[in-house]
Amino acid sequence: MQWSTDIRRIKAALWDQAFIGRTWVSCPMGRVGAIRRRKGQLFAMVYGWGRWYPVEHVLIVAARTEPALSRPSPLRSRSEEQIS
Repeated sequence: MQWSTDIRRIKAALWDQAFIGRTWVSCPMGRVGAIRRRKGQLFAMVYGWGRWYPVEHVLIVAARTEPALSRPSPLRSRSEEQIS
């Protein structure tokens, strides 16, 4: 969870939110669907509101994922797990 004003980081998080679904991008008014910067001011398009609103920063919440090594292997049989 982090507050950000970096347009590139926010756009990357929005892409992740839209296509992968493991992040959540929001501002104090609600969930953000798009972001832009005009004349130095950061603007956010909030889902369902239909216009651009000036914001100071955006909250990016990334879901925690387990490292791949900690997951059980699908190729191991249950009998192997009981032996070890």
